Amino acid sequence: MLTIVSWNIQYGKGIDGRIDLTRIAREVHSDGLPDLLCLQEVSRNYPATDNGSDQVAELQILFPEYESFFGASHDRSGGRDGGRRQFGNLVLTRRSPTQVLHHLLPSPADSNAKFMYRQSTEMVFPTNSGGLRIMNTHLEFFSEKQQQAQVQRIRELHQEACAQFREPGIDLPNTPFELLERPEKMIICGDFNFTPDSESYKQMTAPIPGKTPDLIDAWNTVHPDASRVPTCGVFDHKQWKKGPHCRDYFFLSQNLSQRIQEVSVNIKTDASDHQPIRLILEV
Repeated sequence: MLTIVSWNIQYGKGIDGRIDLTRIAREVHSDGLPDLLCLQEVSRNYPATDNGSDQVAELQILFPEYESFFGASHDRSGGRDGGRRQFGNLVLTRRSPTQVLHHLLPSPADSNAKFMYRQSTEMVFPTNSGGLRIMNTHLEFFSEKQQQAQVQRIRELHQEACAQFREPGIDLPNTPFELLERPEKMIICGDFNFTPDSESYKQMTAPIPGKTPDLIDAWNTVHPDASRVPTCGVFDHKQWKKGPHCRDYFFLSQNLSQRIQEVSVNIKTDASDHQPIRLILEV
């Protein structure tokens, strides 16, 4: 079995306004440690967030049994003590990946919206059934134009990986040209910043042409007749005036649909403005 938890931790800022990564770690431990912990909104050396602490280093201390892989959506000067200001997504894993790829997602010009750059970290893991790609991401909130371009890029990356799987290139072992497989089976999780009734959601789950497996919503697969549990706005009604709703998901390639064991949401914690979501998969 493989357990993945995805959580937008809002750089550790709880509903009480206090930034506390120890509280984040305590919540994760109390629910049972996953194999992979995919976090969004992790900050490094930003004076405006937690006095400019390096949250990647702090989380590594809090989860010493995990390897950490940070994907910076932006990397800027002006950080604490002359360091780099970085903001992005972090994967903590108890399983060692065979390959890690960091993809900067598109941000087409949109003069009507504020925005920040977005990225997705893709990791390949060996499994008993031949390998698995897992992506951790966080999409644009303020610009629908940018968000939809990012959804399209994710679908293109999935198509690209599947095409490489079917038609691998020439392998030159022990060189930078060594061929490492990108499996067809994929999970992508994170804060997508769209709701289930949005055009972006429809775009994400639309049929993919050719031989590429479609992307399905794991929640709908496991709970086809149940109301969706909200993943944000449960406690923070100041930022989320519409109240509790869903913006965080696990999307899986269709060839994994029969392997899903559980999809759940922790709606008890107020350690962030989002709720952690959990997937258990037979691998």
